[in-house]
Amino acid sequence: MSADCRTPSSSGVPSRPLSASPACKAEESGETPLLRSRGGERPSAFLAKPVPDPTPVPSEDRQHTILVVEDDAALRGLIETCLGRQGFGTVGVADGAAALRWLEAHTPQLMLLDYSLPDMRGEELLAELDLRGRRVPFVVVTGHGSETVAVEMMKRGAQDYLTKGASFVKLLPAVLMQALGRLRQAQRLAAAEEDLRRAHSELEERVRQRTAELAEANQRLRFEIDERRRAEERLQRHQAELAHVARLSTMGEMVAELAHELNQPLSAICSYAQAGQRLLHLGAAEHVESLFTALNQVGEQADRAAGIIRRLRQFVTKAKPAPVVLEVNALVREVAELMQLDARVAEAQVDFELAGRLPPAKGDRTEIEQVLVNLMRNAFEAMRTSNRRPRRLTLRTEGQAAGWVLVTVRDSGPGIAAEARPQIFDRFYTTKADGMGMGLPISQSIIERHGGQLWAAPDSGHGASFCFTLPIDHGEPPHG
Repeated sequence: MSADCRTPSSSGVPSRPLSASPACKAEESGETPLLRSRGGERPSAFLAKPVPDPTPVPSEDRQHTILVVEDDAALRGLIETCLGRQGFGTVGVADGAAALRWLEAHTPQLMLLDYSLPDMRGEELLAELDLRGRRVPFVVVTGHGSETVAVEMMKRGAQDYLTKGASFVKLLPAVLMQALGRLRQAQRLAAAEEDLRRAHSELEERVRQRTAELAEANQRLRFEIDERRRAEERLQRHQAELAHVARLSTMGEMVAELAHELNQPLSAICSYAQAGQRLLHLGAAEHVESLFTALNQVGEQADRAAGIIRRLRQFVTKAKPAPVVLEVNALVREVAELMQLDARVAEAQVDFELAGRLPPAKGDRTEIEQVLVNLMRNAFEAMRTSNRRPRRLTLRTEGQAAGWVLVTVRDSGPGIAAEARPQIFDRFYTTKADGMGMGLPISQSIIERHGGQLWAAPDSGHGASFCFTLPIDHGEPPHG
């Protein structure tokens, strides 16, 4: 048995062999000594196979600095020589103090640490390094095959554990290459984890920046939406003002005709009132029935005059648009009655083609009346400039399956000139000598604000046709 496998006594004479040491048992039988592994297995569970000499060292392990901490000068020299031949760079020291001094200024790739040093044990050297904040990868070497020491060193982070047996020097390069391989793998893993952490941090930063950008964009969008809403409200107010001015202008143009229209019932009232006075002066009983007739006529003509004034007042009243349920057929007839004088001046007949069982629509009554008045006045004025007879204005309504009520105003005038058709809805465009060019644009904006459309139907060669749609009322509360 080799003397390396015996525990020296105080007298220097070799004592009994370490029967508990797997390395010594292996040496007694001629087998390779045990190479203790780190990890969860028991240190004696891993049997390292000897590597043939010379051992090829990977290029990434060449010139790696190995700090050899060994008090036996001969063994230290042998280790450095062996490792140097294999391509390792080595630095040798004889005790723990020398190792600590060297480690203050240098950092080896690996430390080969003899567990029993003259001035301290290996675990004491590791504890001192911990106090100094240094972490040095190490492989423990001991001449004592103690399983307790192996377990303790593995707990402290040893890369491997070797006993100084007959094959120690032969196994050492392979053990160091394995340890360096594990270190490289750990370094790559740490680098990968660092890259992952950095990527995660960069991703978090990008997400934070993008979130801030989106929040800022969202704030700007909300501001723009608010500004657009306010602009739309201002536009609606301006359009309502303009529509009111247009209605007043229309009434101004119609003032002479309206005076004539009101003069008829007022004249009739005066006539019947005078007749009633004469009958009262006569005092005869046979004239009582005639007196009742005269008084009834006074009341009817007064109602007629009041109706005209009421419709005019409704037409020119300045009020906020309020969607209500509209009976479109009744509305068309009322506007046609308001336009009777225009029809007589134009010597035109008004025809009705109103759909039966027409569903109610939703809209502002005064605004829709304004659209009808604008279209009907344009039609009467156009027919007055034409010699075509008979002069007819046709008012047509129909329900559409898509949820709309369609209203058509068709005249028998000269129609729309081809060059004027693309511009008829442009503001301030007019073919009349005294026209403002606002009637059709205002009417179109009113209908579009109701969700419908206003357009000029294709020319059929018999006058002009204007159509507009209104949404059918489905019993939903009005919006806005």
